[in-house]
Amino acid sequence: MGSRGSFLESGGFSTPARWQTVGYVNGIKVLKPKNPEASLSLPERSNTPGTAYVSYNKDGSFKQFIIFGNDRLPVYRIDYGIHRGKKSLHIHFMKGNKNKSPKILKPHHILYKKHKDLFKGV
Repeated sequence: MGSRGSFLESGGFSTPARWQTVGYVNGIKVLKPKNPEASLSLPERSNTPGTAYVSYNKDGSFKQFIIFGNDRLPVYRIDYGIHRGKKSLHIHFMKGNKNKSPKILKPHHILYKKHKDLFKGV
């Protein structure tokens, strides 16, 4: 795990102890911040290539999922929250996306089907 945008001189990302693993869903680490006042947003960088993390709201409902490529940078992030004035499940593609606008994730989408076990309370 890494913090937002901080780098080590060795070229890696720093790993301050801001997050803790509280469980696993289908082999994916469930993270929550160590500081209960901190934002539930997941890290934007990872020290582990090809890893993924998921977070849940305090009521146990799905909040966010992020997956990283071999370069340890995010490939895509799925959020459940307000988008275009409506609460929805939506995806942000990070690589190769020129407009960076999230897209609504619908049940027929391949990534919805792939990750549907994570979407508790959606």
